[in-house]
Amino acid sequence: MRKLILTASVLFAAGCAGTFTKDEAAADFDQETSANEARVKEDRTRSSLAQLEARMADYTKTEKKIPARLDQLVPKYIADVPALDLPVCGRETNKVETYPPEILRDGQVDGSRIRGTGRWGYVYNDYQIVIFVDCFKPSLRGVPWYQERGVY
Repeated sequence: MRKLILTASVLFAAGCAGTFTKDEAAADFDQETSANEARVKEDRTRSSLAQLEARMADYTKTEKKIPARLDQLVPKYIADVPALDLPVCGRETNKVETYPPEILRDGQVDGSRIRGTGRWGYVYNDYQIVIFVDCFKPSLRGVPWYQERGVY
């Protein structure tokens, strides 16, 4: 850091005009770091989906019923609803948007019937339970988040 400041001072003192920007290596590093952070957050979200699905399976097996709300798994099956941290979908939250069964079409979430709240989505009917990310934006895989894993 000291070397960069000294270099900038020397160039300015020498009469070089212009704006100082990051060099290409620093820009590449920043871009790569940002991409890695996005991958980590997406992987964490998929892991949370898998955890929620597994705990839901435990709940339905033990309780012999489907919970009306996802937070009914707390605290017996999960300590808390995990945080959902996908900047493309909104700010970090552990809130859940519960939907009526009509948003399911052919066993999948119908994207035209959700709100895209950036929260966890939860819907069930007599045949299935779906936990999903209530977001229209695509994951790094190119698939809208509401279509990513989450069908139980």
